[in-house]
Amino acid sequence: MTDFIHTLSDGRPVRIALKYSAKKNIILRPLAADAASVNVPKWFGRRNLQIWLAEHENLLRQTLDRWVQRPSESLADSLPQAVWFRGGRLPLATDGSADAVVLDGSRILLPEAAPAEQKRLLKAALRRHAAQTLPPRLWAHARRLNLRPAAAALTDAKTFWGVCRARTGIRLNWRLAGAPDFVADYVCVHELCHLPHPNHSAAFWELVGRHTPHTQAAKAWLKAHGRELFALG
Repeated sequence: MTDFIHTLSDGRPVRIALKYSAKKNIILRPLAADAASVNVPKWFGRRNLQIWLAEHENLLRQTLDRWVQRPSESLADSLPQAVWFRGGRLPLATDGSADAVVLDGSRILLPEAAPAEQKRLLKAALRRHAAQTLPPRLWAHARRLNLRPAAAALTDAKTFWGVCRARTGIRLNWRLAGAPDFVADYVCVHELCHLPHPNHSAAFWELVGRHTPHTQAAKAWLKAHGRELFALG
């Protein structure tokens, strides 16, 4: 892997981690707010990549915008005052009589315990909720669109909301349990549309837009609040 600095048109420097692979396409992934990894074919070369990055600056900026900052190690055991749940930012409260996390529409009740343990229990409860709701939501959209992924599962990824693979199926980020339903719907449809279109071509976006009229609103919500869904790590 080779690193170099690419300068955007506004003078902003971006660290590029260049990786060569046997694949024929170029793959961008965010590494930080000012860094990205780029997988290119072995024959492509660094000079060609620099030209490609300049011609596709909007795509590079969009990739950097997807970065979700990891929590500080010093805050790893701290508990936030509120977390997102199904589109609402709910306050946390400790209930000495509770023996499990209680999720409702106005607040989240936690058993009495040390903050690190409360955080662990809350994260586990949200993951269970995601497991109960996100795959069924995906399968419902799959039936509606007549698109059949190989499988549906959750992921703990830090840099994407969903991923689609022809052989292994679709994985959805469990943190979408915190997002509004229309955002979860958008991510499900987005990944399903990668089955006939494994790219972000005009045909892909046309198909997404046809089945999710709220695409722009969902993307705007994730841009505004996406990082907050990682409050528990």
